[in-house]
Amino acid sequence: MKRHGPFQLSRRSVRLFYDIHSWAGILGGLAFFVCAYSGTLALFEQELIAWERPAVRPVANGPEKTVDELFAIAQGRLGTGDDMFVALPTPFTGGLQARTFGDDGVTRIFVDPYTGEIDDDPYGSAFAFLTHLHTDLHLPRPFGRYLVGLLGIFMLMSLISGVMAHPKVFKELFLLRWRPKLRLSFSDLHKQVGVWGLAFGMVMAFTGAVIGLLGLIAPIMVLSAFGGDVGKATEAFSGPHYDRTGVEAEMLPVSELIAAAEERAPGFAVSSLFVEHWGDETAEVSLNMERTPHDKLAAGETHRLSLVDGRTLHVSTFTDRGIGSRLFGAMQPVHYALFGGMGLKLLYFISGMVLSFGIASGAVIWLEKRRTATADGQTRRDRYFWLGRAHLGICLGLVLGSVIAICAGRFAPEVIEPTFWLSWLAVAIAACFVPSGFTLLRTGGFATAVLLAAVAVGDLVTSQRGTAETRSVDIAMLALAALLAAAVAKFPRERAAAKRRDPGTSADPIPGRV
Repeated sequence: MKRHGPFQLSRRSVRLFYDIHSWAGILGGLAFFVCAYSGTLALFEQELIAWERPAVRPVANGPEKTVDELFAIAQGRLGTGDDMFVALPTPFTGGLQARTFGDDGVTRIFVDPYTGEIDDDPYGSAFAFLTHLHTDLHLPRPFGRYLVGLLGIFMLMSLISGVMAHPKVFKELFLLRWRPKLRLSFSDLHKQVGVWGLAFGMVMAFTGAVIGLLGLIAPIMVLSAFGGDVGKATEAFSGPHYDRTGVEAEMLPVSELIAAAEERAPGFAVSSLFVEHWGDETAEVSLNMERTPHDKLAAGETHRLSLVDGRTLHVSTFTDRGIGSRLFGAMQPVHYALFGGMGLKLLYFISGMVLSFGIASGAVIWLEKRRTATADGQTRRDRYFWLGRAHLGICLGLVLGSVIAICAGRFAPEVIEPTFWLSWLAVAIAACFVPSGFTLLRTGGFATAVLLAAVAVGDLVTSQRGTAETRSVDIAMLALAALLAAAVAKFPRERAAAKRRDPGTSADPIPGRV
C-alpha cells in the first residue's frame, strides 16, 4: 500500500484525518474564530484602559501620592465594609483601580495618582467586554468557561488532524499560487498559515483548554490528593481562613507590608492586592506579585499577610513544588503573553490574527469545494451556499462589531454592549442579502479601516490629557488601518475573480456569490 507524507500514512488514514479536520473545523469553526479573534484583542485590555478613559490618564501635577494616600481615598469613596481589590498604578492603566464586591454587585473607581481625583466607572470598557467574550462567550459562569475549554480540545484536534490530512504540506511550505483560481490561492494560503502558525495555535489551544477546564479538573485532582477533605485541601493551597470576629484593631500601613513582601521576594513587585475584613482583628491583605521585568516564563506569587501585625499567613507559589507545578503555573502567562513585554504581545497579536484568518479561510474553502462538487440536487447546493453566507457574515460581523465597540468604548461607553451586538447581527443579516460576497468583504474591510482611523484621529484631536502611551496607541491604530485598507484594495475585484474561474463552472471562489 502506498504511503504518503512524512508520517507515512496510508491513503485511507489520510482520508480519515481529512474528514476529522473538516468536520471539526465546520462544527466548531465559528466558535474557534470567536475565541481566537476576541482573545487576540483581549491581550491589550490592561494596556488600553487609560486610552479608553481619558479621565484616568495620569498627568503630572505635583508630587505623586503614596499608595497609602490613594488607598485611603478609595476607601473614602467605597467604604470599608466590603472586601476590596486594588490594582496599583502603571503607565498604561493610569491611576489606582479599586473594586468592591458587595450585595449590589461590583463597584469600580479610578483614583488619579497626582491629584487624587476619583473617576467612577459605571460602564466598563470595550476591551474588558471582548475579554469576557473570549473567556466564556458571555454565557453564565462557570458553564461558558467550561465550553471554551472544550473548544480548546476540539481546536487542538483540528490542528493535529489538519497536518495529518495534508501529507505534502511541509513540501509545499513556500508554495503560493495566485492564479488561475482564487480558491486555489486561498487553499495555498490556508495551508501556509496552518503550518507557520501551527505551534502557536497548538499552544493556545492546549493552554486555553487547561485554563477553561480548570474548574472541573482542579477539584478532582485536589480531592484525590487529600482523600476528599475539602478543608484540608483548601488550607494547603490558600492557607487557613478566618471569619470576621467584630473585634476592632489598628491596621498597619499597606505600603509597609508591600515593602516588606518585596524585600522578602527579590525580583518580584506587587501589582495588585486584595483586602479582607478591614478594621477587624482578622484583617488581612493578599499581595499579588509579578516578576520584574516580565522576561521570565513563571507565574507570580501571592503573599497573604496580617494587617494587624504583619505576619505571613500563607505564600502561594508554583516555583517550589516541582516541574509539574512549574509547568501548570506557566499556563496563564503563556496563554495571555504575561512575560516578555510589549514586543511579545505584538507578536501574539500578529499570530492571533493569522490564526483567525486560517480558521475562517478553512471553512470558506471547504464549503465552496462541497458546493461546487455537489451534483445531486439544487437543495444541497443551496445548503452549502447559506452555510457559506453564515460563516462570512458572522466572521466579518465580529470584526466590524468589535471595532465599533472600541469606538463606543472611547467616546460613548454607555452603549458598548448594544452597539456591538446590533452591528454584529446587522452584518450577519446583510450577508444573506447582498448580491456578492466580494462586495461585502471589501465594504466591511474598508469600513473597519475607516473606523480605526477615525477613532485614532478623534482621540488625538479631542483629548486634552494625552500621554506617550495613549499617543502610541493612536499611531498603532492608524498604521493598522492603513495596512488593512491596502490589503483590501489588493483584494481581487468581482470581475477579475470571475475571469479566473475555470471554464464551464459558475462557482464563486467565496461563498455568497449569486
